[in-house]
Amino acid sequence: MVGFILTIVSTNSIIAQPEWGFYSQFLKYHKWSIIAGPVLYDKASIDKEYGDYTFSNKNTISFNAGFEYDFYPEKKWSFITGFIVGLEPAYNFSYQIKKEDIYPHFAEDCKDKDKMYSLTSFSAPLLLRLRIQSNKNYYINFLTGLKIMFFPPGDAEFLLRFHNEDDTEIREVFGLRAESPDNMFQGSFVIGSGVSHTMRRILISTKLIYVMNFQNIMNGEYLFDNMFVSERTHGTYKLSGNYIGLLFSVQFARKKK
Repeated sequence: MVGFILTIVSTNSIIAQPEWGFYSQFLKYHKWSIIAGPVLYDKASIDKEYGDYTFSNKNTISFNAGFEYDFYPEKKWSFITGFIVGLEPAYNFSYQIKKEDIYPHFAEDCKDKDKMYSLTSFSAPLLLRLRIQSNKNYYINFLTGLKIMFFPPGDAEFLLRFHNEDDTEIREVFGLRAESPDNMFQGSFVIGSGVSHTMRRILISTKLIYVMNFQNIMNGEYLFDNMFVSERTHGTYKLSGNYIGLLFSVQFARKKK
């Protein structure tokens, strides 16, 4: 964090020098931009402690939306911050329970999947941006920095139960419980690149970013139990919250006086 802040300070002194690039056409746009786009979260990981049962974790699609502020849009180097809202996942998996492990009236294995989102997060990016002109109206952008996320503590739970044929007995055979960290603020590293296109009334930008959290957004455990044949299975569950995002932003031209 200290090194990043020192880099920003030194960069601010550098971008004041004209020889490092000056794109006057960006002065006609507002420094604020509206930003939104889909994100794809990495799969959760599990560590089996004992037993043979398992389940398959999947990537989760979500979204980011908000706004950003570019302090020096007309210069090659700049600093970007903003406010981003995201919907964080809790789990996304598929499972299979063997027919011999559940009640006799089940003629086939039970196969299904389930997905759950946890809480809405609020983030502030702190990014360095390098802009390079590729032709008259197109610019390539490179981004790196940090993101501070406000993510209140919470938990998520999944339970799988089976009833016997006359509904006189219930067996709970699979359970997953995960919790977010106690600290409400989390940090992450951000890296990415993108393209900006200048137009008469708007500036359109697209960027592909990868966000890597400094801690997991969910930690927990899972248990397969009460099977007719198979033994108990237990393990731990971890969801990093890392994701790749394709974000689109729009900056509008200032009104002429």
